[in-house]
Amino acid sequence: MKTLSVAGIVLVSVAIGTCLLLGTFGWLAVGFGIMTDCTNNYGCSKTGCTPCVTTGRWINAGGIAQFVLAGMGVTGLVRGLRAKQRAYLAVGGAALLATSVLTILGTTWRAQESYCQPGTPGYARSYCSIDA
Repeated sequence: MKTLSVAGIVLVSVAIGTCLLLGTFGWLAVGFGIMTDCTNNYGCSKTGCTPCVTTGRWINAGGIAQFVLAGMGVTGLVRGLRAKQRAYLAVGGAALLATSVLTILGTTWRAQESYCQPGTPGYARSYCSIDA
């Protein structure tokens, strides 16, 4: 029973750290990579053309979501320790970790898909080819 308690606390702590890491450095890396591609394709700033504005919003939503998840993790850790239900922390930590990873994957995918990339199928008929 004691091992499960320690494992739960460690798992929640790792999940919180992962959320914070993905909300800061992950947000910066994703933003730099995708926004560079978007602005290079259109020769504009992230606020200067429609496809890049939407992309930036998805990236920012992902970063904010990571901080919300980290806050939920801290709240869950404190409540779990106070209620002495440390065994539930392992399940909560695993769920938080999975949600964090799915959040960055999902918002990154949506950011990348939110602008039309030259050379992709349907680009010539899209609204993006008119701005280029």
